[in-house]
Amino acid sequence: MNRVISQDDVIYFVMTDRFFGRDKHSVETADTAIHGGTLDGIVEKLDYLLELGVTAIWITPVYENIAEHNGSEPYHYYWPKNFDRLDRRLLDGSHLPTSTDPSTLRAFVDTCEGRGMKVILDMVVNHCGYGAAGGFEANWINREVPADHPDHEVKLHLAGLPDFNHDRPDVLDHFIRNVVLWIREGNVANIRMDTVKHVEKAFWHYFKSQIRGEAPGLGLIGEVLSEQPSDIPELQGYQNYHDFDALFDFPLATALRQTLIHDQSPRHWLARPRLHPDEPRGVLDRDNAMSGGYRNANQLVTLLDNHDLQQRIMSHARGKHTGDGEGLQWAVRVCKLCLGALFTMRGVPQLYYGTELGLEGWKQGSNDSDLRRDFPWQIIGPDHRPTADHAVAHEIYHWTRDLIALRKGCDALKYGATITLWSDDLVYAYLRVAFDDVALVIINNGYHDMPHPLPIRLNPDVLPPRVVSSIKGGLAHWQTGEPLAVDGDVVGAAVPGKSIAVYRQT
Repeated sequence: MNRVISQDDVIYFVMTDRFFGRDKHSVETADTAIHGGTLDGIVEKLDYLLELGVTAIWITPVYENIAEHNGSEPYHYYWPKNFDRLDRRLLDGSHLPTSTDPSTLRAFVDTCEGRGMKVILDMVVNHCGYGAAGGFEANWINREVPADHPDHEVKLHLAGLPDFNHDRPDVLDHFIRNVVLWIREGNVANIRMDTVKHVEKAFWHYFKSQIRGEAPGLGLIGEVLSEQPSDIPELQGYQNYHDFDALFDFPLATALRQTLIHDQSPRHWLARPRLHPDEPRGVLDRDNAMSGGYRNANQLVTLLDNHDLQQRIMSHARGKHTGDGEGLQWAVRVCKLCLGALFTMRGVPQLYYGTELGLEGWKQGSNDSDLRRDFPWQIIGPDHRPTADHAVAHEIYHWTRDLIALRKGCDALKYGATITLWSDDLVYAYLRVAFDDVALVIINNGYHDMPHPLPIRLNPDVLPPRVVSSIKGGLAHWQTGEPLAVDGDVVGAAVPGKSIAVYRQT
């Protein structure tokens, strides 16, 4: 088993406390208390994850955290006070040792990998928890600088949390050694690094030389929460100069919401039709490093929602399509369209726990707790799937599960280059082309069914002859098996409103 995250994988992000545990309790309304989800609870529910088809699980931090702050407990575990051991509250003794030594994480990783599930550990080097600064040397903590100071972004106390000064050699050395501790003792093969852009650049220089040297195969995913297409030049800098294998593709998440939910133009947000060189470029047009894009866009981690964004994707859809009748039907349809795009576009797709069930949640000011609701195990049956009487969850789950299976069995969707064939205000069509595999994807972002098949020319100035031959040789709809219509150098398909069609090789 290749332990490092790759384009073969589908990542499932779990907020450990909100997932499952032997003594976990759930609440109907959002709160900031610890509910009792544990690492043991994740082990208990591996069958659910394997049935869904995901191949990697990203867990929130495991460090020992503070007890509470202003009445809020650290249910998310991003408020560390001791970086060298696990928090006892994340262990319930049902499957793992109860020791808080990093070796208990090794037991968790080994158990998951033994079932074919890779693990990504969320790590924090930027800050400690509220009130925890006293456990470190006083000069380890940054003094806040004014907003107009050039170092404000890395020296600020994010959300008021004490911020470490990695310009000090003793601080960065401490955290380099801590990361190595979890790699060696916890058997960590993949890291999701929190708040990357708020950490001094000196740390990344040492990280590249020491940790990359000791663990050259380590998978490293950076969180740089910059969400607009205009932020791509900034993001590619972290991949190019800070040596991250992958970053989270927040600009693509923004583009998918703006187009598929809020009905804006795919040619503006996603990709231009290449009619004129001066056309504004969409997110997918910026995948080329030679034009100010990413070093390797295919390694980006793509997503629709997570624990920090404003809303879960189903809540975005419900905000646009309200009501419990036709509005709900449209919300489900749009949510499925978003998932279809996620699993057919380049990158490594990441699901936020519960998205596959249509779980909702909103950020309320600075309060994230509703965005991090408990996983609804009460609707999951003995077959590890939602029961049929929960119609919305049942429909979205099976759609997601089928998409994951499609992607896992289709080299074009995992590894293929992306070639835009058609892009206008309502329709986006693209090819995914791998060595021996081709897939055609057509998104109808309009609300009405196409009245006749969309004619797409197989342009020899854009497509290699072998690709044209593969398409003419036979592509079929991934669900119905209906063959793609081919007439000379033109293919055609009629796609229903607000839906996606995928044609793959037979």
